[in-house]
Amino acid sequence: MTDRETLFKSGFVSIVGRPNVGKSTLLNALLGRKISIVSSVPQTTRHQIRGVLNLDQAQIVFVDTPGIHSYKKHLVTHLNVVAKKSVSGIEALLYVVDVSRPIGKEEKALMNFVAGSRLPVIMALNKTDLGPGLINEYMSAWKQFLTDSGFDEDPVKYFIPVSALTGKSLKQLITALLEVLPVQPAFYGKDDVTDFPLTFRIADVIREKLFVNLREELPHSLAVEIEKVEEKEKVTVVYALIYVSHVSQKKIVVGNKGALLKEVGTAARKDLQDIFKKKVFLDLRVKVVRDWQNKPRILQELGYTE
Repeated sequence: MTDRETLFKSGFVSIVGRPNVGKSTLLNALLGRKISIVSSVPQTTRHQIRGVLNLDQAQIVFVDTPGIHSYKKHLVTHLNVVAKKSVSGIEALLYVVDVSRPIGKEEKALMNFVAGSRLPVIMALNKTDLGPGLINEYMSAWKQFLTDSGFDEDPVKYFIPVSALTGKSLKQLITALLEVLPVQPAFYGKDDVTDFPLTFRIADVIREKLFVNLREELPHSLAVEIEKVEEKEKVTVVYALIYVSHVSQKKIVVGNKGALLKEVGTAARKDLQDIFKKKVFLDLRVKVVRDWQNKPRILQELGYTE
């Protein structure tokens, strides 16, 4: 075995945190390209998304997960299950907090989840581009939680203030992660970026554009199913269904004389052409499936399985 093979490090790192703390933005920033959906609306990441960072002497496989929620709907219950299953087969946790937001009950529950994983943890104190915020409060709250909960050993190896938006301290973050990863061969090829299924990536692109255009109007009432992808010589044809729960929601998504749906399609095509490296024709249709979030069969069809 060569020295290079002996020193090579690799492993899976699960990104965990409250909804909307910047996990997906951080993943995209670490990889230097868009892998995970980015939106100001919580609950936009509904699947685990593996992003592969290949370095000269290491490979870090990031697993982006949904924010852990305390609500009880079928879809949100699924998000919680996915997030908690994400620690299986993982070498370390990247615990992301938003230092611009106060610490609440949801954060305390997450601290219990993180500490209970018994994995090495790097805490990324995110959104420092907005100022130092509550950095000291988060660090103190973590230490107090360990004392109150009776944990003998602190799993957090480093507290690193970062900005996923500006890229501040991301190199330091990567260095800290490499420190806790084991020496072992790579899991993916050096040119691999993600093993997230192509149809899910396409659906995520479309959902992101919907969230950007609709903002808070329909935050969690949308789902996108890719019916078919046809590869032709000069164009890729994508047929997609947008699911909503009510007829009134369909009218909002379509917009006045189809204007909003057209805007969504135009924006989505630009991102999809970057993925396919050629022209994309996007066939978007809106379908009403009443209360789809509570129908296990529909969730399974959309890929939201446990």
